Amino acid sequence: MGGRTKSIALLFSVSLVLTGCVTTDGQPFNENRAVVDYMNLSVGYLEAGYTARAVKPLERALEIEPDSASVHGLLGVVFQRQGEDRLAEQSFNRALAIDSDASDIRNNFGAFLLSRNRLEEAYRQFELASQDVSYARRNRIFENMGRVALRLDKPSLAAENFTRALRLNSNLPRANLELAAIYKDEGDLHKAWQYYQAFDVASGQNARSLLLGIDLATANGAQSKVASYAMQLERLYPGSAELKQYRSRLGYE
Repeated sequence: MGGRTKSIALLFSVSLVLTGCVTTDGQPFNENRAVVDYMNLSVGYLEAGYTARAVKPLERALEIEPDSASVHGLLGVVFQRQGEDRLAEQSFNRALAIDSDASDIRNNFGAFLLSRNRLEEAYRQFELASQDVSYARRNRIFENMGRVALRLDKPSLAAENFTRALRLNSNLPRANLELAAIYKDEGDLHKAWQYYQAFDVASGQNARSLLLGIDLATANGAQSKVASYAMQLERLYPGSAELKQYRSRLGYE
């Protein structure tokens, strides 16, 4: 994929370098600059939580540039946030019909499909986006593919994608954690521990990750880590199913 059109990304950051100038009422008018301004206004509304206001600026942008993949792609994100699934899908499809090489739009569309549990379709969108070797967020696409593969109950495919994500960025907490869990299930406790330690350095913990850490630290003889993870689990997640499971193993419950 060439990624010809840079458009809205998952975190709603607009990065557009557009040129072009037309004349309106005898005065020079930078058409694309106005489109960017309308997109930025829409993004501002989204980030402030005013999703209902985010549509109008994009409608104005489309009056200026009706075939802007960037605007249609952002409109898909806005409709998704509003819960307007049909309109969101229409907007994403319109954007990709205009620019099939827009990797960020495919990534956003994949995220939308994933959120609606349309797993095979989501994987396909991420897979197409992953072919763009120049895409700056390609590591996140592989991580998303790994997440989808897990939900499809394909751990080997998930491991392949998480590994590719880490080749591009070794500090992805989710990829490291999921690989630790996958290799634990496969019985490779040493390899699982290596990935878990990388996760532990890069991210905060939750109840699931702490219980996994207890298991892997125990298996690898890291007793100080066992005590540390157990203490965090007790203190931070007192009512969690993970803590109940841990206490049950110790014979407390």
